[in-house]
Amino acid sequence: MAGVFIDISGNAIPRLSLLAGKAEQPETVLDEIGAFLDSDVMHRFSREMSPGGAKWEQSEAAKERSGLTLTDTRNLADSITHNVQGNTLEHGLGEVYAAVHHFGGKVGRNKSVTLPARPIVGIDTYQADEINDIIDDWLI
Repeated sequence: MAGVFIDISGNAIPRLSLLAGKAEQPETVLDEIGAFLDSDVMHRFSREMSPGGAKWEQSEAAKERSGLTLTDTRNLADSITHNVQGNTLEHGLGEVYAAVHHFGGKVGRNKSVTLPARPIVGIDTYQADEINDIIDDWLI
């Protein structure tokens, strides 16, 4: 039979078995990734930034009170959460109105006010790099 064969010896087999075992139970690393994403969103709230680092358009309310956008009562920022179940990680905001702030849209009486999109959750280059580092540390 033609082909390439690799002879694995030494401590490679136990290490590969360890990796296979970890892959079967990813809850720990998913929870760590979720905690990182929660922290990242909280950090960006204080800087009024999207996952990619773009500054949010300042809201009229923030201008009037010389405060931060989307942080009047902190309900939205305080609703950041993640949940791990099996091999699934859910990360997001618990407030019902989070989507209209994230994606933008019309609100108010007769939908007379248009809110610009202010992306809150998401994964850009920085977050992806950090997640890869977390996974690398978990695998080692």
